[in-house]
Amino acid sequence: MNILAISVIGILTSVIVLALRRHNAEISFIAAIAGSALIFISVLVNFTSLYDTLKDILAAADININYISILLKALGICFLTEFACDMCIDAGQRALAGNISLAGRILIVITAVPLYKEILDTVLSLTGGA
Repeated sequence: MNILAISVIGILTSVIVLALRRHNAEISFIAAIAGSALIFISVLVNFTSLYDTLKDILAAADININYISILLKALGICFLTEFACDMCIDAGQRALAGNISLAGRILIVITAVPLYKEILDTVLSLTGGA
C-alpha cells in the first residue's frame, strides 16, 4: 500500500472518529484503533521484502544473519510500543502509556543482549583478554 492510500485511510479515520466522538466516545475510540491497526498492518506487509533485501546484503558482506534478526525484533518492539502508547494516550491513560513505553525499552535491551555479548567478546579478543 502506498503513502497516498495510507494517508486517505488516516484522514477518513480521523473524520469518522470526530463525527462519532460527539455521540459515543467508546465507539469513536474503537474506530481510531481499527483505522490505526489497518495502517499498521499495511506497513508491516512490506517488511518481508525489507527482510529479504537486508538478508542478501548481509550475506554478501559475510555478516552474521542473527544481527538482522535482532535489529528487526527491536524495530518491531519499537513500532508496537509506539502504537500501544499512542492508543493509551488517546484514551487518556498517560500512566499506562508510560508503563508500556518502559516495558518496550526494557524488552529492547533484553533483545539486544546477544549483540552486547558479541561486542564484548570482540573487544576482549582484540585486547588480549579472555
